[in-house]
Amino acid sequence: MTPTLIDTGRIEDEISWLGRHPIAGSVVIAALTGVALQLTHMVDFQERIAELVGWNVSVRFIDFGFRMVLGATALLVLLPWLFGYVRSRPWLRSYLRRLRLTSGPTPSFTLWASAASVIILAALIGGLAARLDVLRGDFEFVLEDSRWFILILALVPGLWEELAFRGLMLSNLQQRFHRWVAVAISSLFFGLFHISNLLLRDFDQVIMEMILAAAVSVGWGYAVVKTGSVMPAIASHYCINVFIELLLEPELSDSAGAVIFGSLTIVYPILMILVVWLIGRRRGAVAPPSGWRPDRVVG
Repeated sequence: MTPTLIDTGRIEDEISWLGRHPIAGSVVIAALTGVALQLTHMVDFQERIAELVGWNVSVRFIDFGFRMVLGATALLVLLPWLFGYVRSRPWLRSYLRRLRLTSGPTPSFTLWASAASVIILAALIGGLAARLDVLRGDFEFVLEDSRWFILILALVPGLWEELAFRGLMLSNLQQRFHRWVAVAISSLFFGLFHISNLLLRDFDQVIMEMILAAAVSVGWGYAVVKTGSVMPAIASHYCINVFIELLLEPELSDSAGAVIFGSLTIVYPILMILVVWLIGRRRGAVAPPSGWRPDRVVG
C-alpha cells in the first residue's frame, strides 16, 4: 500500500499559538515531558510505595506503570490539547502523524536505519568496552538487585522522550526552520532537558549526560527526518540506555570513560548520519518534504 501524504498546513488555522510558535512550544514540550517523567522522583514515589508493600521488584513495576501513564497523559492528552490538535477530526490519527509514529514513506528504509543505529551502538559500546577491559564479563549481576529491570524501565525514556523531542518538537520546528536547524534546536533542548537528572545524580555527571544527550540526538534527529518515522530514534534511545547499563562496568577509569564518551558524542553521530544517508541512497528512499507527513500509522 502506497502511503498517502497530507499537507499539515491545512490544519494551521486549527492549532494554538504554541503550535504556531515552535520555540515557545518546544519549551512547553520539554517542561511538561520532564515533569511527567520525573514526577515519581520528585515525590519519592518508590520509597512511599515500599513503605506500604515492602521493598521488592513489584515496587519498580508500580513505578514503571505510573511513569508510563504520566508519559501517555502528557504526550497523548495534555500536549495535543495545549497545541490545539484536538480541534481537527479525526484528531488522534493526525496527531500520531505529527508525532511521526509511522513506518515512514519507505518502511524498509525505516527498518534498515533502525537496525543500523542499534548495530553501531552495540559495536561502539561493546567493542570499546572489550578493548578497554571494562566489559562486564559475569552477567549474573543482571539477576542481582533486579538489574534486569533496565530492559523494562528503558521503555519509558525510549518511547515518551522520543515522541516528545524527535516526534512533536521536531515536527513543529520543521514547519518554521530548515531541517538541520530544526534538528540542532531539538537536540539542544534534549540536552538541556537532562538537567532534571540532578534529582538523581551529581552535577558533574549530569553535565556530561547533557552533552552526550545533545550529541547523540543529532544522529537520531537526522534519521527521523530522513525516514519520516520516529522508530529509529526510539530503537536507538532504548538500546543506548540498555547497553550502557548492562555492558559497561559501573566504575570506569577516567581514561576509559573519556574514550567511550568521545566515541558516543563524536563518532556515533557522524557514523549514524553517514550510514543512514548511504542506506537511503542505496534504497532510493526520499525523505518526505518539510510540512508533510505519511499517512501510515503504526498500530
